[in-house]
Formats: sequence, C-alpha cells, structure tokens
Amino acid sequence: MRLAPLIAIEVVAFLLIIGETYLFFDVVVPLGAIPHSLVEYTGLALAKLLLTFGLGVLWFLVMLAMTRLYTRSKVSPRAAISSS
Repeated sequence: MRLAPLIAIEVVAFLLIIGETYLFFDVVVPLGAIPHSLVEYTGLALAKLLLTFGLGVLWFLVMLAMTRLYTRSKVSPRAAISSS
C-alpha cells in the first residue's frame, strides 16, 4: 500500500482549508464599505455570495481531481478474460 499519495491528499486538503480561510476572512468578509443604497447593498451581497460559492466549488474540484488522480494510480488495467 502506497502511503505517499494519501499523505499528499491530506496535505492538499489542509492547504486548501488554510488558503480558503485566509481568502474568506481577508478578502470576502471585509469587501467594501457599508453601501448607502439598496442596489449597492444587493450587489455587494451577491458578490460576497458568489465569491464564497466560488471557494466552495474550487475546494470540490481540487479534491475531485486529487481523488481521481489517486484512484487512477491505484487501478491497474486488467487483461480481458476470455470465455473460451
């Protein structure tokens, strides 16, 4: 059993958590001042919502790619079984 790919997945997950936490609390949360109109407030809220959703999608895609990469490295092609 190869342990290095599993450790790599855990390290990538940890780095994603740290990086996305930093982006969320240092970029998304303090984004903009308090707007004075409803249109500005709605636009700012939608921007924060889309950025947060984007971080979630990024997390999902990276973890999906890592999982697929790991399973491809573990699955070996088998010879076709003949029924003769």
